[in-house]
Amino acid sequence: MDLDLPSLETFVRLADCGSFSETAKGQGITQPAVSQRVARLESAVGLRLFLRGQEGVRLTHEGSQLLNLARQVVREHDDLCVRMEHFVRESRGSVRAWIDRSMAGEALACRVAGHEELRTALEVLRPETETMDWKRALDERMVDFVIAGTFLHAGDVPGLRRFGLETQRGTTIAWNRSYFDFDAGSFSFPEALRSTILIPDEQLVSGYAGFLERWCLEAYRLLPPDIRTFRDEMSARDACIAGLGVLVFPGDARRRMNLDSTGLGTMKTFEFLLPDAYHYSVYMRSDERKQNVLQTALKVSELHLRIEA
Repeated sequence: MDLDLPSLETFVRLADCGSFSETAKGQGITQPAVSQRVARLESAVGLRLFLRGQEGVRLTHEGSQLLNLARQVVREHDDLCVRMEHFVRESRGSVRAWIDRSMAGEALACRVAGHEELRTALEVLRPETETMDWKRALDERMVDFVIAGTFLHAGDVPGLRRFGLETQRGTTIAWNRSYFDFDAGSFSFPEALRSTILIPDEQLVSGYAGFLERWCLEAYRLLPPDIRTFRDEMSARDACIAGLGVLVFPGDARRRMNLDSTGLGTMKTFEFLLPDAYHYSVYMRSDERKQNVLQTALKVSELHLRIEA
């Protein structure tokens, strides 16, 4: 039986989304190529795997039975690739880091790219998609250390060590004065919750979105009519400047995101209730002992602290 991995990957993705166009887009191939891969797999196993109709495609009984096996093969292949990449990095003495898309992270990534020693020894990954999870990336050894923001103790995970670079209090609220007539002197948080709010997603500040939703329901018995999440601080700031909603970010976002230069209305709240609301930290595996990883993480941390100073 001649089974090829690309056909199995296409089969799994098509089974999950039920759309040839979405599968093609997700894999970076054409729709005819998706059809060819499915046909090749059906020919190899001698079974019809999908039923095609006006409502899209769905698995046949035989396709459903094959799906779990195909998932396992694809997952094992992905795991092997990750382990091989890790082995190659160790053999070459190179290090891979994940740096978040905060404005501090953007500045740090630029500094690393211009640093002669770090540029050659360190590969920097930046989160580009919603599915990327830096905790999983660390746990599965896709990266050697991470620099990212977290809310409260969301980054205190078994198996990981955290080295704090900065801690900030409370929550920052910002708004376009032309679209929202909030009065900072008599401001109430529920007033902001009646508008669209702009918040960081899990990649940008882990733990914040879930906390804010629970806080709104438990403390005020309401949820905003619309919540928009952002994986980078610059996009959130631009959306606030454009009047698309009220920015609600943990910590001192006024300084961190340089909001004073934008003309936005800003205020800080919940400083007493949330004294350690925002942590910007280095994370690595608890069992990490390789000196090149530890020393590189230290150099990058020092570079960040010099930028902030």
